[in-house]
Amino acid sequence: MTQPNERLPGRPIARTSDLGEALDAVSAVFLPHELQVLDLSAPLDMQLNAVQMGTVTAGYLRYGPYVHMRTTDASNYHVNIALTGVTESRCGHRDKVAATSSDRAAIFMPGSPADIRWGAGSAQLCLMLARQAVDRELERLLGRELRKPLEFTVAMDITSAAAAGWLSTLDVLERETARPHGVTSFPLAAAHLESLIIDGLLLTQPHNYSDALTTATSAPCSRAVRRAADLLNDQPDLPWSTAKLAGTVAVSARTLQEGFARSFGIPPMTYLRNVRLDRVHAELLDSTSTTNTISAIAARWGFLHAGRFAAAYKRRFGCSPSRTRRGTITI
Repeated sequence: MTQPNERLPGRPIARTSDLGEALDAVSAVFLPHELQVLDLSAPLDMQLNAVQMGTVTAGYLRYGPYVHMRTTDASNYHVNIALTGVTESRCGHRDKVAATSSDRAAIFMPGSPADIRWGAGSAQLCLMLARQAVDRELERLLGRELRKPLEFTVAMDITSAAAAGWLSTLDVLERETARPHGVTSFPLAAAHLESLIIDGLLLTQPHNYSDALTTATSAPCSRAVRRAADLLNDQPDLPWSTAKLAGTVAVSARTLQEGFARSFGIPPMTYLRNVRLDRVHAELLDSTSTTNTISAIAARWGFLHAGRFAAAYKRRFGCSPSRTRRGTITI
């Protein structure tokens, strides 16, 4: 039976009343831990649904009664978002935070254990992001190596507009992994979504490099901008992000953004979107194309949302994708 607020229902991993089985299942997906049932008047009813996409793992987890979890030192970054009930969480020796479905989530850093008290009836959406991927992306955004470990603020305000935008990417992950032929089955689209989740966390949640991300700047380099534009034109099928592109041409993300604004009047990712729209347009005009549907062509070029894709296409070409495919006009 589907539970209220259940997430990832199409990705069941385990449901059990056995404490040992519950420990094994959650440890295999996330990390080893100890688990104690604090309210013995209610039976354990653990449920875990989970999905992994590249370096990102998302899971829906509930236990039923009031429980206490203590983990080993984490190897990766974790974000726990309460869906029902209230949990109290501690990361290492940091202050406790209350994670509720209405206002806050909890962030856990690598190298520290987590201590979590799950209230009765509590369920959480648990996100795990590989440390290497997050740290590498931050270095690309900064344009330099990290001088000390990344430290997020433990409590996340999920009522802010920025957090709401980031959480919407998790909704896309859930929706598309549930579809038999969702966009995450396309490597480019999956890598793009993975990058959105990691970049979104780095740009949304305060941490000890937030000020550096805001203020980092240097003089735009026209040679680097030209090289970056050439890369986007020659290899638009790769999972580019501004940070990755900046790292490839050896400038900071801010420098690259300023350079594209001066040279083209648009950000690098808007430039890439236009290149990919051009590729979609060319495929739609190609009568020999072996791809049968417009949505499949769009997904192959990294367009995850049908409505936004159609609107962007019409702005660029003055007609809908279906009109182009029917060949009723000439562009």
